[in-house]
Amino acid sequence: MMITQTIVNEALVDLLDLDETSLTPEARFEEIEGWDSVNALRLLVFLEREIGAKLDYNAYMACKTLGQLAQLTVEPVEVAS
Repeated sequence: MMITQTIVNEALVDLLDLDETSLTPEARFEEIEGWDSVNALRLLVFLEREIGAKLDYNAYMACKTLGQLAQLTVEPVEVAS
């Protein structure tokens, strides 16, 4: 499975109780209400579990927009639940 814009949006809606209509590929993380380093880690863990793959931490942290995150390449690995 790969990361898609839908998965990213659903995760952010669940984690931060956001309105999905504000979550576009161009949306910058720094502009998302409630976004902080703790939620960045929560999203990382959520996505890894959702897609069953480990994300490259540095590549993940380099993403500035939701669209960049949705385009990350993933490596299939077992992720503990």
